[in-house]
Amino acid sequence: MARNFSFKLTLLFNQTVTDCAGNWQYAAANGVDGNVQVQLIATKRTNTIEPNSFPASMLTATILFPPATPGDVSPNMTLQGVHDLTTKNESGSVSAASGALADQVGGTFTYEGGILTINAPQPR
Repeated sequence: MARNFSFKLTLLFNQTVTDCAGNWQYAAANGVDGNVQVQLIATKRTNTIEPNSFPASMLTATILFPPATPGDVSPNMTLQGVHDLTTKNESGSVSAASGALADQVGGTFTYEGGILTINAPQPR
């Protein structure tokens, strides 16, 4: 059954890589929600080429939950959305998930002040 999460994230690294079209930002963090511990990996497109300018960059992040058995593939969910370039807040939805978390797909997320909140999908 889908549930709500509220992860306090601790940044492990945040690295910017420049390519011919601008910058990509790669980040990783540990997250904790009560007794649930996860790891997060993310990419953001942090700028555009002039004269095109946007108030937000695209964001993709994958959350890795602990595997049931060491060495197994981690249950995971992928978040897609935007990173507000002014406030640094992020928002979007759960776009994909492994089988164990498939009922989270369609839920929403926000990231503000170091807290990643994931809301379960609302019944239709």
